[in-house]
Amino acid sequence: MPPATQRGVPGRPVTVSEAMLKVLRLGLTGAVAAAVVAVGIGYLVDGGAGAVGGLLGIAVPVGFLAVTAVVGLVTARLAPHQLAAAVMGSWLIKIILLMVVLWLLQGRDFFSTWMFFGAFLVGTFGFLALEAVILYRARLAYVNVDSGHGEDGEGGGR
Repeated sequence: MPPATQRGVPGRPVTVSEAMLKVLRLGLTGAVAAAVVAVGIGYLVDGGAGAVGGLLGIAVPVGFLAVTAVVGLVTARLAPHQLAAAVMGSWLIKIILLMVVLWLLQGRDFFSTWMFFGAFLVGTFGFLALEAVILYRARLAYVNVDSGHGEDGEGGGR
C-alpha cells in the first residue's frame, strides 16, 4: 500500500468521516470542560440562575454546531455538492430552531441572561475555532487517491 494511504502516516490525507469524528470527539470533550467552567462562574456570579444560564449558554451552540458535524459524518460519502447542500440545509433548520429556542427563553427568570449570552458566545466561537483548525489541518483530499481521478471522474493530470 502506498505511504499516502496508510493509516497513521503523518501528513496523509484523511477522509471527511475521520475529520468529522475528530471534531465531534474533541468538541464534545471541550464542551464538557466549558460547561463545568461556565456553571462554576455562573454560580459564583449569580447563584443558581447563573449556573443554569452558563449551562444553557454552552449547551445550545454546542448542540447546534455538533449537528453540522453529524450531518457531515452521515453525508460524507456523497458528492461534495450534495454534502454542501445537506450542511447548508441543516444550517437553515438550526437558525429557525435557534430563533424558536430564544423565543421560548425570552422573559424567563430561571436563568441569568448575561451568563447565557457570555457562555453562548464562548461556546459558539470556541466550537467554530476548533472545527476550523481540525478541518484546516485535516488535509482533506479533493481527488480520489485510489483512482487518480477528480470528483467528476475526469483525469486529474495536466
